[in-house]
Amino acid sequence: MVEEKIETKNTLEKISEKTLEERKKKLVNFLKERQIWVLGVLIIALILGVYIRTLPMQNHDIGRISTISEFLTGTAFNGKPGLWDITTNTWTLGPDLDPWLFLRDAREVVEKGSLPKFDMMRNFPLGFDNSIETQLLSYMIDWTYHLAKLFKADTNIEYAGVIFPVLMFALTIIVFFLFVREIFIRKEKETKLKANIIALISTFFMIVSPVFLSRTVAGIPEKESAAFFFMFFAFYLFLKSWRSEKLKLSIIFGVLAGISTALMALVWGGVSYAYIPIALSSFIAFLLNKFNKNRLIAYGCWFVFSVIIPQFFSNKYSIIGSLTSIDTGLAFLVLIANLIHLLIWETNLIKLKLLNELKIPKQIVSLILTIVLAISAGMILMGGFSFITDKIKAIHQIIFHPITGRWSTTVAENRQPDFKEWSSSFGPFIRNIPVLFWLFFIGSVVLFKKMLNKLNKKENWIITGLYLFFLLGLIFSRYSSSSIFNGENLISKTFYYSSAFLLAGFFIYYYYVYYKQKNRSFEEIEIEYLLLFSLFVLCLFTARGAVRLIMVLAPVAPIFVGFLIVDSIERARKSKDETFRIIKWSFAVLVILLSLAVIFGIPNVTSGFYQQIKSESYNFIPSYYNQQWQKAMQWVREETPADAVFAHWWDYGYWVQSIGNRATVTDGGNAIVYWNYLTGRLVLTGDNQADSLEFLYNHNATYLLIDSTDIGKYGAFASIGSNENYDRYSWIGTYSLDEKQTQETNNQTLFVYTGGVALDEDLTIKEGDKEIFFPGQRAGVGAIILPKEIIGNQTKFGQPYVIMIYQGKQQKVNLRYLYIEGKFIDFKSGIEGCAYIFPQIIQEGQGVRQNTIGAAMFLSPRLMRGFFAQKYLLNDPFNKFPNFKIAHTEQSLIVDSLNGQGMNLPDFVYFQGVQGPIKIWEIKYTGKEKVQEKYIDKDASKYLSWQL
Repeated sequence: MVEEKIETKNTLEKISEKTLEERKKKLVNFLKERQIWVLGVLIIALILGVYIRTLPMQNHDIGRISTISEFLTGTAFNGKPGLWDITTNTWTLGPDLDPWLFLRDAREVVEKGSLPKFDMMRNFPLGFDNSIETQLLSYMIDWTYHLAKLFKADTNIEYAGVIFPVLMFALTIIVFFLFVREIFIRKEKETKLKANIIALISTFFMIVSPVFLSRTVAGIPEKESAAFFFMFFAFYLFLKSWRSEKLKLSIIFGVLAGISTALMALVWGGVSYAYIPIALSSFIAFLLNKFNKNRLIAYGCWFVFSVIIPQFFSNKYSIIGSLTSIDTGLAFLVLIANLIHLLIWETNLIKLKLLNELKIPKQIVSLILTIVLAISAGMILMGGFSFITDKIKAIHQIIFHPITGRWSTTVAENRQPDFKEWSSSFGPFIRNIPVLFWLFFIGSVVLFKKMLNKLNKKENWIITGLYLFFLLGLIFSRYSSSSIFNGENLISKTFYYSSAFLLAGFFIYYYYVYYKQKNRSFEEIEIEYLLLFSLFVLCLFTARGAVRLIMVLAPVAPIFVGFLIVDSIERARKSKDETFRIIKWSFAVLVILLSLAVIFGIPNVTSGFYQQIKSESYNFIPSYYNQQWQKAMQWVREETPADAVFAHWWDYGYWVQSIGNRATVTDGGNAIVYWNYLTGRLVLTGDNQADSLEFLYNHNATYLLIDSTDIGKYGAFASIGSNENYDRYSWIGTYSLDEKQTQETNNQTLFVYTGGVALDEDLTIKEGDKEIFFPGQRAGVGAIILPKEIIGNQTKFGQPYVIMIYQGKQQKVNLRYLYIEGKFIDFKSGIEGCAYIFPQIIQEGQGVRQNTIGAAMFLSPRLMRGFFAQKYLLNDPFNKFPNFKIAHTEQSLIVDSLNGQGMNLPDFVYFQGVQGPIKIWEIKYTGKEKVQEKYIDKDASKYLSWQL
């Protein structure tokens, strides 16, 4: 009986294993044969992407994020959306600057049918030449408006601007999926399933990537929202043209790829992200003898259409510029190399004995001839040998100093990040390790090795190892400013260049060895992978170049994660050795778990991208600060003449033009950077009224506006407004009252404000018979001390002083001025600086309280000489700027709200930073001002001997 039971049990186990195996085969066959499930999952991805991107449009009255089911039923859109203007009671854009220009232009197209040649709202009085800008985005918003009106008659242009990036992101999801699928799909039937899964995984990662949100979320109709669609569509079409066996299809797809690239160029200046990967991958494909007649014609169609079309719609592009710039010039060089190759080797020229005797690949011969021809043409047509050296210098500068000039380096999004900064966008972090970064890093190495799988094992491992070294050099040579690899020193540059040269050198060496051996394995490298790696390397390169370009890496990196997941499972499934099988399955499971952790997080450890992006998207709406601007611009629209002209720091130009409907001197386009310099020097940091008025008079400016965030930006416009020796360069330090250090005596209390800023200029003080010197930017102000004296039954504040710190020594230095409780007090002695004392709002449980003397700003003598401190902060105590008459003060909504609760706060308070008013002055000219060309000239080089 026991034996029968055992036999029965074994039989059942065998049947169970057989059944399980059959079910697995059926599932795999279903997934392989029937692709309808792919469409279903892609639809889910579309729903998820649109749900996340429309969160700012959804109901914000309920105080929580709407669910997907509420989104699908439409109830998520009941109630007031987050993207709402409190003054016009209609839709508004999110908290960004540039989209307001595109919205205003779109409104112009809706109302008048086209954009004017000159936009007189910008760069007044010269205006802005619209023909030199990319205009397609505004027309696309106009098309969105007319499309929306078919479904909703009361649609306005604001709604079109709000929904536009969502619609474009939905289309981007589709073409991104198709592009990734095209990279991995082959003629073999089984590759279809892998390609679909990799593409779907990559798409879901792209959808939930937080760093990709800011250019694809509702309310931010930025250039990139449309550009990414055209970029991925161009890549997809280019690969289709390359793989098409029929000439007719190759031409059609090549032309369409060229049109998509051209449309990208007409939307965004970042079209290099399309040109360089296609050109670089095609260049390598040329060297590997992968071009044939169909592919050459398709490539030519792509290049010609991508270059020619923009010429008809924008003066930003020119034929000469397209042929000589680094990106399109490289694409042109590849085309010429192919044509020369065709001319030499496919014609009677091949009979030349000299060419036949050469012992190097024909493609190298053609390339050398192309380079010689290009250099000769460049020297003849473009000004001699300097044309070549200038290009080499430009490439070196792009690598190590992509952003130069005083103005560019003060723009926050142009800042050059190090690895520790940009890798934070590719978390989440587990034990300080950025998980997504290492997943795509490992995935790229594994895929690179697979790309070379036709090579011999030894060469494959060597080149893959050098690729790994190249990645390390590219990424970690700029690890952090405090490390040995800071991106600037010799060891960093050596690491960077050597890693690239070693990879290129060994690749060329083995390419030549294989050529000599008549081994065609290099020709088996597929252009799909070459295109992906060209794009990947470019994105890594630019991510370390400027903060604003990190986002371009966001959709590309997940492709390697999707591949790593599928490839690790495939390797484990096919492994026959039991030990290796366990190891490979363990690795596959680890990759899957880490990938899930990236998306969904780990409970009680870290949140995932899905939670993070939902929260960020929901809160991508106008803040109290933006609503303060809405109210200020309502006053501008209603209380200023229609032909009024506003001066201010350039940041706010598009808001004043688009929300306030008034012309401005400067704006975010920064078409005339020289005017930023003049605004910073003569107005915001100006030390006399006459110069300020004369500059503003030449621009017909009638109002001047200053915003509270200019306190934090003071260093930027003081730097730009300085002379060659940075004579205006300064900053405003904020200090907090440290109540624990308050010192009390019988008749005096000392309040200690702690913080710390560097001194902005050299300072010499006298102490008895000796002088004490404090060098600018090396000495610092460590604290502000405010005495409060008790005299009889009365109290009064005594002369403040600061604690200067230099070389470890502290020195008490009296300040001449004190601003407190709305009073400006002059103590007649001390350095010409001021202690600006103002309230701090402190949260306590569910409520708040104020400390009327809880915060302080240190206004240095240099600051005290300028307009900003005197007029905006101190209300002109010296009466040096009487012709600027206050016309309107728009309080911070936080101050406004607390005053409504009876707090009686002044203009400035400290609550999560300095909260202050928007002040607008009407400009009254004296009649002595004169027209001067230097104030409306565009060319700074006529007046400045240094690079602005």
